[in-house]
Amino acid sequence: MEHTATDTHSKGTLKGWLLSYNLGTIAIIFAVNILLFGLLFSMLSQMVGRNSRYEAVISLSSELNNSRATFTALALEDDPAEVEQLIFQFQEQKETILQTLDQLAVEYERDPIRYHLQKGIANGITYIHNNLDELKRLRSDENQQEFFNLFYATDKVFTYLQEYTIGQYLPRLVRSDVAWILTTRIQILRYRNIAMLLFLFLVLTYTIVTYEMTMRLVRPVSSMVDIAREIEHGQFEGTPIPWSGPKELQYLAQSMEQMRDSLKERIEMIEENSRLEKTIHKQEIERIRTTRELEKARYNALQAQINPHFLFNTLNVISRTALFEGADTTVDLIDSLASIFRYTLEYHDDVSLKEELHFVSEYLAIQQYRFKERLRYSIVCPEELEDLRLPPFVIQPFVENAMIHGLEPMIEGGEISIVIKKENKRAIMTITDTGVGIDLEKFELALKQKKQHIGIQNIIGRLDLYFNGKSRVDLQKVNESGGTRVTLDLPIKRR
Repeated sequence: MEHTATDTHSKGTLKGWLLSYNLGTIAIIFAVNILLFGLLFSMLSQMVGRNSRYEAVISLSSELNNSRATFTALALEDDPAEVEQLIFQFQEQKETILQTLDQLAVEYERDPIRYHLQKGIANGITYIHNNLDELKRLRSDENQQEFFNLFYATDKVFTYLQEYTIGQYLPRLVRSDVAWILTTRIQILRYRNIAMLLFLFLVLTYTIVTYEMTMRLVRPVSSMVDIAREIEHGQFEGTPIPWSGPKELQYLAQSMEQMRDSLKERIEMIEENSRLEKTIHKQEIERIRTTRELEKARYNALQAQINPHFLFNTLNVISRTALFEGADTTVDLIDSLASIFRYTLEYHDDVSLKEELHFVSEYLAIQQYRFKERLRYSIVCPEELEDLRLPPFVIQPFVENAMIHGLEPMIEGGEISIVIKKENKRAIMTITDTGVGIDLEKFELALKQKKQHIGIQNIIGRLDLYFNGKSRVDLQKVNESGGTRVTLDLPIKRR
């Protein structure tokens, strides 16, 4: 299992490439050598086989001579025991001759003449063996004339067999080998040419494979060098590195890509931080300017030539005196004015919506004593939004604008409504009046020219600063006949 895991891990790696390349080369060379050695051994085997046939022919000639000598001794021997021994010896020699003939056996289709010669020798040996019994019978009958006639006739068969073996079979075998040598020589030349072509093919293949493998190693490295030079010159948008080659180079290419992307992200982050610092610095300057304008607005609203604390304390004294004298209306007016002064005097970065609406309510209460039935107003705010935090003096300037530019020019007066509601985790504040209406440019110009009020841009700037640019302010006419609607869309922010 460990060996298999190692082999799997080596696939596609430089180690795997080199092992595959070298093992493939060795396997091809080994296969070619096996083929060449196979052909060589085949020829050697044929040569050994042909040499063994010559040995078999010589052995056959010698065995025929031995068998002839045994046959002659058998024909002339008188001792029965010796005769039996010679008969046994002749039979063994016959079997040996037949075995030798089996070694020289050839198919008729291949060489008909050698086939007939081999069959003739085998039949001759069988004929001689069959004549032994007749010779023994004639000798026992003492029929000397017939005995010697048959003996000489049989002995002459040995002469024919030797002629078949040495005079015909052997030359035929030599001619066959000469033809084989010529054919083999042509085959050897053909194999030599094939071997040379195969060698050239292997050399060419080896060169091409080596070049291709070298280029597959060099191309990614060259690409990585080019990428490194681009990074050195601050260029991070170059072409991707080709993920080719072994796994080691693919890993290096991937690491180089990640390094380039990481450097690009870091530089972009540094540039973004620089832009953010500039933006924050700009916002800080804007916040300081807005704070100064707010303080200036407070100062102007209270008419700084009078000591505010002295005025507030004096209003309290007047309120108590009017109370003792039974002037309830005067008390309410003075209390409302005192509440407005208190809200104005206290410095806050932010206030609750409840405090801001109370300040607006006190302002509208004073205005209602002034305009009587010409002014009608309503404030609707759900209790769940009363603790919402926002900058001070955000709603009152729009209400004051509705009074001065919307309702005051109308004899019959009008209505101001303030409605706060919650939508999708945001607070929507709508200040609507039924006055004459005013377009945005005149409205902004009017607010900027009144020193006792805070300009729209100031309010928008403070809201953007407080809510990180997530607030929206919208001013529009209610309809063509008049009326103005101011909508503040603010995130819900609580302490």
